[in-house]
Parts: sequence; C-alpha cells; structure tokens
Amino acid sequence: MLHGFDTEDRDYAVGALCVYAVYRSRDHKRFRVSTDMWDRIERYVKSAAKRARDLPAFIERLKPRLCCGSLRPKYCASGLAPAQAAMVNDHGELMVVGQPDRRDFMVRVLEEADDRAVLRRLLDHTFMVIALVRDRLEREKPIEAKEGDDE
Repeated sequence: MLHGFDTEDRDYAVGALCVYAVYRSRDHKRFRVSTDMWDRIERYVKSAAKRARDLPAFIERLKPRLCCGSLRPKYCASGLAPAQAAMVNDHGELMVVGQPDRRDFMVRVLEEADDRAVLRRLLDHTFMVIALVRDRLEREKPIEAKEGDDE
C-alpha cells in the first residue's frame, strides 16, 4: 500500500495521488457526481497527461477540467512523515527541528517521482490509475459516514 492506494508500484501510486487530490479538491457545485463522471475524468486525465511535460504541469492542466481552484492539503496527504532532525543549539542543548503535525502538500512526492514514468502510466494505463482512485474512495466511504462529512 503506497500513498493510501492498494498498489506496490510507485508510479501508479503517485499518479493516483495526483488525480485523487484534484478530484477531492474540486468544487462540488460545479463538477457534480453523474453517471458519466468517471468517463469524463478518464478522458481528462489522458488529455492532461498527453500535453504535460511534468507532474506539476499535469496537475495544472487537470485542475480546470475538474473545476478545482486549488488543492486542499487534506487530500494531498501522501502518508510520508515530515522530516524531523535533532540538532544541538549554541548552548549545547539538543532540540528537535521540524514539525510532526505539518500539513502535507505532495511536494516531496512530486520531487522524488520520475515524471516521465508516472505520466506514461497516466496516459497508457489510465484505467488502472482511475481504478486505484475509485478503490480508495470506496474504502473511505465508511470512514466519512462516521465523521459526518457532507462531501
């Protein structure tokens, strides 16, 4: 399980995380759930992947298609712990540097990913990426029902 998706392939997981973050951050009033929604999302992902040169460009091309103004950090969480380090200050005291509760914006994931490989997966294996996103959404449904999330 990588980045909350049921796969061990890093490229699929990164691609699915990008699509998931944009989908969940969308404006629910402008891009509503419909019977052909996933067909449209698949087309949008293929189109954005075909024209993008890297993952940030892919996200920028996908956001307007899914009526997403900006990504919400809540949905960008990759599951990677933020970097923390211990260092000695000028007085010889040991102190922890970093914030364990810091929000995640996918920056580290996007920097470490092989853009070409992920874009190739998004373009050539769109179904698999969309299936991973839909699987995660289905697994989250019971959790959201308990929390009373109205999305």
